[in-house]
Amino acid sequence: MKNKFSLERCELDPNWDSFIATSPHGSPFIHSQFIALLGVKYHAYYCCKGKEKIAAVLLIVDESETQVIGHHDVIHDGIAHRNISHLNRAQGHSELFAAQEYIAEYLAEHYSQVQLKLHPAIKDIRAFLWVNYHNDGPKYAVTPRYTSILELDEFAAPRDTLEGSDNYNNSSVSRRQEIRYGIKKEVTLSDSTDFALFAKYYGMTMARQGIEISTAQLDALAFRVKNLAQQGLLCMYQAQTREHEIGSFATYLLHRNTAYYFYGANHPDMRDSHTGTAVLWQAFPLLAQKGISQLDLEGINSPQRGWFKLSFGGNVEPYFHVRLAKTDA
Repeated sequence: MKNKFSLERCELDPNWDSFIATSPHGSPFIHSQFIALLGVKYHAYYCCKGKEKIAAVLLIVDESETQVIGHHDVIHDGIAHRNISHLNRAQGHSELFAAQEYIAEYLAEHYSQVQLKLHPAIKDIRAFLWVNYHNDGPKYAVTPRYTSILELDEFAAPRDTLEGSDNYNNSSVSRRQEIRYGIKKEVTLSDSTDFALFAKYYGMTMARQGIEISTAQLDALAFRVKNLAQQGLLCMYQAQTREHEIGSFATYLLHRNTAYYFYGANHPDMRDSHTGTAVLWQAFPLLAQKGISQLDLEGINSPQRGWFKLSFGGNVEPYFHVRLAKTDA
């Protein structure tokens, strides 16, 4: 079986983007333009069965191109399988496993270190766990990670009351209170192109946490977000008080019917203005109007961010970080 497979090097081009657009594991993080704006070294492959492309593989590599190291802003990388809806369940499981088995063994052989962050829709990773299962060769280690996903279909049409919203009813008591306060105090949300102010707020947000971001880094962030917005891969909203003071920004990456929370920023002196909740809650109907039916809040893996994001009542979904323990021996 394995000799039917091959990994063929490729570029991130329109053909690549077309493939990931139809993959159930596609995301904006592996879109060609997103990667181009990072300026990183990468290896991209198609996993082929004969001449048929059955998966795409994106690896962010180090300067030597011998280690797969990933990137902080590439939340999901690694493997994007083709759409297998034309296969029955047994055939689908077989194809996914066989492709992952070949890819996992290829990476173990050709790279001295491997770190992958798989898409939440990839549920079965036995092929990675079984590499060198019966011998002392290097093995993959797996770390479960978690995100919160909100269903936005209910926001496609206006609702008369908050209580008519499942998302509102499933939110925490404190979050429902913040939502009501924001509405009562006439906090509003609008599209924004003030990328420089967004970056400034982000710098202040990080500084409040004791993390200093250089001016050059903030300028680079503003440039990237602006370019992603111009290409239709991202939207940015600003939340302001009734006095038109901007308190918060949020950016959302877009891929088919799914949005991914990307970067957010708040003015430290306006933490009691209710804009931090509004920049998410009031974005839900705006995203739904764009055809977005699902919002991935992109990670609940630290206590503070985890509880805040979960307070909006989304579902908890696991995904996997996969690391080759080759250099640990």
